[in-house]
Amino acid sequence: MSLLGCLAAFVAMALAYLSSPNQRWRVRPMGRGGKVVAALLACLALTAWIAGETTLPGIAAAVTALMAGAVALPYLLWLLRPAGERKPR
Repeated sequence: MSLLGCLAAFVAMALAYLSSPNQRWRVRPMGRGGKVVAALLACLALTAWIAGETTLPGIAAAVTALMAGAVALPYLLWLLRPAGERKPR
């Protein structure tokens, strides 16, 4: 369950990032559908972590996995596509 929780949390944060108007990977943000799917995947991550652990450790692990995804994804995209390679809008 912890692997499913980590994967769901990372995909949720990736979709949340790509739906943000401040994202720098796509020309246009994904929009409202990406935010809805991100919220559903975040709930799935929380459920998976609670199912794998008990309630409070599961919540703490889910929040930690979501935070790690939210912090790591912009840096990962920055490594893949540095700022100098982007075209101005």
